[in-house]
Amino acid sequence: MFVKKYSPIFWVFLTLSIFLVIWSFASLDDWKNNHWPLKGIGTSLGVAGYFFFSLSLLLSSRWKKLEDWMGGLDQIYHLHRHLGIWGFCLILLHPLIEAYKWLPKDLDKFLLFTFPIHGRLSVNIGSIAFWLMIIILGITLLKLLPYDKWKVLHKFMSVVFVLASLHILLSDKRFGSGIAQSLLLVPMAIGFFGIFYKQIFLAFFAKYSLFKVVNVKNINDNVVEVTLDVMGKAIKFIPGQYGFFSFDGPLLTKESHPFTLIETSDDSSIIILIKARGDFTKSLYQNIKTGYLARYEGPYGRFDYSHFGDSQIWIAGGIGIVPFIAWVRAIKDSDIKLKIDLYYCIHRKEDAIFYEEFQRFSKTCPHFQCFLHCSEEDNRIDLKKILNTSKSFAGKKILMCGPIKLTSSLKNQFQILGVKREDIYFEDFEFF
Repeated sequence: MFVKKYSPIFWVFLTLSIFLVIWSFASLDDWKNNHWPLKGIGTSLGVAGYFFFSLSLLLSSRWKKLEDWMGGLDQIYHLHRHLGIWGFCLILLHPLIEAYKWLPKDLDKFLLFTFPIHGRLSVNIGSIAFWLMIIILGITLLKLLPYDKWKVLHKFMSVVFVLASLHILLSDKRFGSGIAQSLLLVPMAIGFFGIFYKQIFLAFFAKYSLFKVVNVKNINDNVVEVTLDVMGKAIKFIPGQYGFFSFDGPLLTKESHPFTLIETSDDSSIIILIKARGDFTKSLYQNIKTGYLARYEGPYGRFDYSHFGDSQIWIAGGIGIVPFIAWVRAIKDSDIKLKIDLYYCIHRKEDAIFYEEFQRFSKTCPHFQCFLHCSEEDNRIDLKKILNTSKSFAGKKILMCGPIKLTSSLKNQFQILGVKREDIYFEDFEFF
């Protein structure tokens, strides 16, 4: 994640505010003439929710241009999740506020208002979209399904958006002028572009590379190193980037998953590291074999040490060490001038799978140091320990990758000590 002066959330809310102001001015006559003000409020909340909904679909599309604008697919997916939740909350309020007119006398009408039992098709379509969204997001937030089945269910959010759009287009009792209604075509177009790009373009027209598994090496009891040869034209990527891989083999699902790309010494193949964490990666750890085929989409990610100055602090948690090992193996003689302090945070001693390699690298690169922190040995990382060894944060860029609990906590602590937000960069591998 790239921390900028103005976060993507700032731009989202600024855009929404501008859109709502323009839409409200276009609806001004109806606001004045409407005999029931809550109708306008409920409609405005629905418009705002629909706006968030459309942006969340765009952000889930994996459109690479978004990474150029926002910096990092992890940040994009986090914002996608937030916008989905905010949009849901606003859309939830939309019919409830409109139904408030039945209270307190007609409680039954209030309770039944959100169900598809109305005489108008547009309202019934909106009700179906409303309940389908509640079911999907309820299952998502409560984590009632394993990831591979949840991904299939989550695709039905596109159906929800289509129904919500039909609800708007078919409405025969609209609130707002013709201009106001036309303005809703803007978020509608954004949402449908996101659906098209993800569900149709990537599925049928995107370019994929095929790889063959040529070596499988168990590193420890939960990490396996997999070497893959490309079948065709070599892929281009920056060390530390990742791609989405799906594997073809017995006992493996067709699910795709992101893995960081590591160049081999002869650049003829790539290495990925698989840690058995969820159902899919546990299955890969146990069942992947040489000869299996893999389909690759990518690369993604904007986490690149070469953009961040000559003095850097690297902090890695668990399998979040992978981008850093990719960088160390890619560092050329021209990069020896870099001053790097690496803090390698693990839970168990046996998880320090690259510590010896980092130690060897420090002998050839005197400006590189690696400090191991093992929580099982009561040596957890904290800012006091970092300050004792790195001496000062002045003029240094801080790059982190690991569990969000670790990176978020350290980011807040760094800022309390006066480190600027724009000097802190982190990539979150838990964004799925």
